[in-house]
Amino acid sequence: MNSRADVIFLNGTVVTVDAQDRVCQGTAVAGNKILAVGTTEEMKALAGPETKIIDLRRRSLVPGFIDAHCHAGSYGPVKFNIVCSADVIPSIAGLKKEIRKRAGTTPKGGWIIGRGYDNTKLKENRHPTRWDFDEAAPEHKVFILRTCGHLGVVNSPALKEFGIQKGTPDPHGGRIDRDPAGEPTGLLYEQALVPVRMATQPGYDDLIRGLKIMNEDFLRYGITSATDASGRNVDEIRAFQKAVAEGWLQVRIYFQVRTSRPTIQLGEHYLQSGLVTGYGNEKLRLGSFKLMLDGAGGGGSAAMRLAYPGKPSEFGILHQTQEELDELVLKGQKAGYQIGVHAIGDRAVEMVLKSYAKAMKAFPRKDCRHRIEHCGFLDGPLMEQMRQMGVVAALGLPFLFELGDSYITVFGQDRLQCVYPLGSLMKRGIIAPLSSDAPVIDPNPMHGIYFAITRKTPTGQTIAPHEAVTVLQAIRAYTMSGAYATFEENIKGSLEPGKLADLVVLSDDILKVPPEKILGLEVDLTMVDGKVVYESKDAKGIEQ
Repeated sequence: MNSRADVIFLNGTVVTVDAQDRVCQGTAVAGNKILAVGTTEEMKALAGPETKIIDLRRRSLVPGFIDAHCHAGSYGPVKFNIVCSADVIPSIAGLKKEIRKRAGTTPKGGWIIGRGYDNTKLKENRHPTRWDFDEAAPEHKVFILRTCGHLGVVNSPALKEFGIQKGTPDPHGGRIDRDPAGEPTGLLYEQALVPVRMATQPGYDDLIRGLKIMNEDFLRYGITSATDASGRNVDEIRAFQKAVAEGWLQVRIYFQVRTSRPTIQLGEHYLQSGLVTGYGNEKLRLGSFKLMLDGAGGGGSAAMRLAYPGKPSEFGILHQTQEELDELVLKGQKAGYQIGVHAIGDRAVEMVLKSYAKAMKAFPRKDCRHRIEHCGFLDGPLMEQMRQMGVVAALGLPFLFELGDSYITVFGQDRLQCVYPLGSLMKRGIIAPLSSDAPVIDPNPMHGIYFAITRKTPTGQTIAPHEAVTVLQAIRAYTMSGAYATFEENIKGSLEPGKLADLVVLSDDILKVPPEKILGLEVDLTMVDGKVVYESKDAKGIEQ
């Protein structure tokens, strides 16, 4: 490594996230690596005649943020469809109006697609129905996905397309909502929704366009690495490869491959290929063998031990039986994969841990780092099992910044005292990286950090305040913990000599501003591989 720096950052609050949680004044970068961290004077001593000097002016410098579970490949294409979030379309009447508008520019028989509605926030306080959408677009197929991505509503032409009618049985791991007369309402849960999602997934060209949007947005938020948890569209992997080969995708991707019988078998094809977790490089790396076990908390389909409040016969939805899960986990373990299972409800988490224990006993392997994706509801015994097995909790805590009020509506406060318990996980030494699941929620890490330290929802309600953590702990969960979850803690996740120069300059000192002002913090500069890949208008021209 060069003894002289190419870039030096001075006079700031450098949050290193090293083992001692050191906070320094400056950082020096040489090539694509961190050269040194220390005092301003120590960094000045590393300057050469061509070194670029950046005055932080007391702002914070942090490692590049790592989103431990999102849908980077499909994040952008969502924006090509109807954006249905409550702040954009707050009512079913508004949804119908927008669908009617799209129908005017869409060929008859074609798809009209949208995402982001939340039934708990709609003015009518209910899910839309097929009849709502029939009224708006009777000659088109309509599909509007709930914000969680686990349930959605289609109209009558779409139901007909997939042969769903009054006598159609619920698929394994899914549910067809019906009215009192037994007629499908158009609301489909979990596996019942998969054929619709497969038929409407974006094509290759849209994925390429969408990746450019994702890359721009993520860098603007300071996200330099992401785990892509979609894992079902081979065109997404092709798009990632093209973007890396052409050099315009700066966000580093760790992509999962998914199995969801009977419709999605990409993961099982990978098991037969001989490739395993870790194949690739720092730009694009093969990640976990991903499985789906339950649904969403806010959507009411997470698999719970206790019935949902006010619904004594409703315990959520399981995509697989224990035996089916055991079989797939065993295959992944035998092949040498890290495994990641989507499990939000405590019943689902319990099943995952049983499968992991069986597989690790049958095919022992050091340092598996198997993951539980989202990992929503945990009690002490479940966390202790995770600790003993070294399971990573890819925590969906940031959900609660946007969706916390919906969780309160569905579960009530008493049931939420053990939801996304970051504080308890960290006290036990369990690695718990934070994730947005974007496009489920906005990927801005400031939202997740704010909620982690305050546990406050958008309306100011507090959820499980005893699980709050410090700002330094929240930053660690968004950086070093994310690197550990992808077996890359030796090359990124902290600002230490020899590590990749992926770093972020914030608009103020995150360690000193009041919690409420964290939401207003912006990224002034993002660096990946030692190159500045994003600068805000305020940051331009700050070099000395």
